[in-house]
Amino acid sequence: MNRLEVDIEKVTPMMKQYMKIKEKNEDIIIMFRLGDFYEMFFEDAILASRELELTLTGKSAGLDEKIPMCGVPHHSASVYIEKLVEKGYKVGICEQMEDPRNVKGIVKRDLVQIISKGTIINENLDEKENNYIGCIMDFDHAYIISYSDISTGEIYSKILEHNNTNLVSEIISIGIKEIILPSKVDKSIYSILKNQFKLTVSIYDEIETYPNYDYIYNDLKDHRFVNTIKYLLTYITATQKRSLTHLQKVIIKEDKNFLRMDIHTKRNLELTETLRLKQRNNSLIWLLDKTKTAMGSRMLKSMIENPLIDIDEINKRYDIVETLLKEFILKNDLQELLFEVYDLERLSGRIAFGSANARDLIQLKNSLKVLPDIKKILKQINYYQNIETLDELYHLLEESIYENPPITLKEGYLIKEKFNDELDELKELRKGGKDFVARFEASEKERTGIKNLKVGYNRVFGYYIEISKGNTNLVKDEYGYERKQTLSNCERYISPILKEKEALILNAEEKIIDLEYELFTQIRDAIKIYIPTLQKISKVIS
Repeated sequence: MNRLEVDIEKVTPMMKQYMKIKEKNEDIIIMFRLGDFYEMFFEDAILASRELELTLTGKSAGLDEKIPMCGVPHHSASVYIEKLVEKGYKVGICEQMEDPRNVKGIVKRDLVQIISKGTIINENLDEKENNYIGCIMDFDHAYIISYSDISTGEIYSKILEHNNTNLVSEIISIGIKEIILPSKVDKSIYSILKNQFKLTVSIYDEIETYPNYDYIYNDLKDHRFVNTIKYLLTYITATQKRSLTHLQKVIIKEDKNFLRMDIHTKRNLELTETLRLKQRNNSLIWLLDKTKTAMGSRMLKSMIENPLIDIDEINKRYDIVETLLKEFILKNDLQELLFEVYDLERLSGRIAFGSANARDLIQLKNSLKVLPDIKKILKQINYYQNIETLDELYHLLEESIYENPPITLKEGYLIKEKFNDELDELKELRKGGKDFVARFEASEKERTGIKNLKVGYNRVFGYYIEISKGNTNLVKDEYGYERKQTLSNCERYISPILKEKEALILNAEEKIIDLEYELFTQIRDAIKIYIPTLQKISKVIS
């Protein structure tokens, strides 16, 4: 069934909602949230079922025949999204914008993010290299490239001579994964990048000015750089649909500071991958990379691809190496401490993005824990840069987040005791309720004389009294039990007092989960003010 041939007025309200969103995003695979699943429909379902090897089913949508449908569980959707993005597709995440518990009728849904090769920001990114999204603007006499790794917040810009071959070579040499082009750019550039080099390429013509991002380019005098950066920021903002406050001031890349090498030279020298198999193994970086942090590994890759030609900077590096060779005990201590530091750049990105979970915050806390000792060693070896230790942020995380929290944020068990009085009261209420269940089971065994009576719980029936088939004859009317479910080997009952306590326990559980999520998001938002400092620390650690 073809979606474009369907009369939108004849479909169900929910399907009408989907079709209106899809009409505005024809080139994107829409993952539409329905309960615990992301569903895809029509041509998206047919495509996704083939690419992801999913079962193609049908859904009733008010038409004479069922429409094509396939879906994936929301808790494991990231695996499927990454597979589609790796194959060059863009994926739009369409979420419920309201709590279904508080809404009568159709829940409002909308796109909350468009994911593509250059905009992935999750923890599964290759930690040893940057994930750049870039754009090109043609100024007739020159090209300007701007590119950013939104997972770390870095932004760069560079001017190039008006030569298509050199432009393509530079894009591939930088390692840009996704490129944005205005419709007026030479179509041969689009064709070469998309078909020959398999980049994700999008045609986009909008440029907006966002006051929140002025700090990125406000000290630039050349309007060409400013316009190109605005162009890139407009696309990123339109697809990510949120403020990315971790983006850093732009760095203008100038060839005068580094040895110039085109893509063919880099490949023939096998600096970061082998010529024949295109693998990191047995390349120069594979041999040299003994870094202890992901940030250091990415910086080393950048240094290898952009060798210094400034003699003073080269000597500064030699001096550092010489110091570390002499102070080998301090060097070994420093190595061990660096090994404890997680990827602060990308953790900062996920915090700014609002996608960091509790385990990310524990990684941040454990990284902050070793910063005072690192700072002490840097001072002892007279290192030319210093770091802040952010003790107050460490204490906030130490007092608030459990050491081994769940991955998802809607399960509870995120926030420690004594952090919030209301939460502590709810936990006491829940504990008292569960203690009651244990006492209730013991007292019912004694009252009825049924020794194998037990109290259980499941999501369908809540709390219940379970009695084996051999003892059901001992159940008397005076006990007040009401039969709820018959199984092959037992009967399950409920009683008024058990149902009363169940409401208290489950209500407390629900309030705990909601409050813990609210407290967690407040903590995560509070960390955002530290992001510029965390990025400075990251550069020194690198």
